[in-house]
Amino acid sequence: MDVLITGAGGRIGAELARILVGEGHTVRAFGLAEDPRLEAVASELSIDAIAGDLTDADSLIPAVEGVDAVCHLAAALTTHDVADRLYVEVNSVGTYNLLDAVRAHAPDIERFVYTSSDAVYWPALTGRPLYLPVDESHPLIAGSVYGATKIAAESMCRAFHRTYGIPFTVMRPTATASPSELIDPNSPFGRRWFLASALRWLETHEPDPADSELLARLRQIADPEDKLLLLSDADGLASRTMITDARDVARAMRSMIDNPEAVGEAFNVGPAAPHSDRQLVEALSDALGLEVVEVTHPSVRPSWHVSIAKARHVLGYVPSLSVFDMVAEATGEESPR
Repeated sequence: MDVLITGAGGRIGAELARILVGEGHTVRAFGLAEDPRLEAVASELSIDAIAGDLTDADSLIPAVEGVDAVCHLAAALTTHDVADRLYVEVNSVGTYNLLDAVRAHAPDIERFVYTSSDAVYWPALTGRPLYLPVDESHPLIAGSVYGATKIAAESMCRAFHRTYGIPFTVMRPTATASPSELIDPNSPFGRRWFLASALRWLETHEPDPADSELLARLRQIADPEDKLLLLSDADGLASRTMITDARDVARAMRSMIDNPEAVGEAFNVGPAAPHSDRQLVEALSDALGLEVVEVTHPSVRPSWHVSIAKARHVLGYVPSLSVFDMVAEATGEESPR
């Protein structure tokens, strides 16, 4: 197969490229010209790097011309802290541009795999899903502009399937990371459990009233020596959530490319089980030798986890790495499994 990967320099795209090249497929790596990770992946795997922008329709033509499959990972992400308008321009309009280029220049395409997000289920007004675990039948009720643009792009895929026959599959991964990001205070994940990073984040963004109170609390306990932060509610309970290793997500995406049962379907992708923030912070504390500071506060994230039963049944998806395996790998410790 000749496969285009948009966002090939990202954590999932790079892993997917390695899988496909290892299987003997031809891979085209597409990304922004200023992204050094794109050239790094292309050089590592000796594949073509195509610089372009989803918002520039003409730049997509050489990327899609004659491809057998497209794995669309490129997006404006919440972890990049961008304006709402960019989510619309990149995630919604950009996906339209890519689908339109495929329609015109890859008439024999066998699969278009779109990377959505579990944010399509997240109702920001309440912060809680209608039920847990969230399966693919849960209503799409995004409470953020980001989530809404993902829903819009999914709808675009379905429209191009019905109108032009482009066979698509939607992947809805949970939060996805590489192991090193879990122990990096400067990563998008670091601000969730490194005290100094959480403090910097709140100080450089406009917090809502609840966050303003949390900011004041964190300033009181700030310490020159970095510590780990655990938020718990009034009952001492921490959030339960899911973080997926990028390699597992890449393997899931690979299985969607040529499975006929995947056409027209959406699949949640995540780890085998959720974890609590308390379990994760304690694992990080053991691995890094850092003290944990627990703060009781109403801003604890609502618990959130998805069902991956459909992906297991249809795709044969079997996640192999837990968040604790990732911490162990990142710190050179023995895995707890």
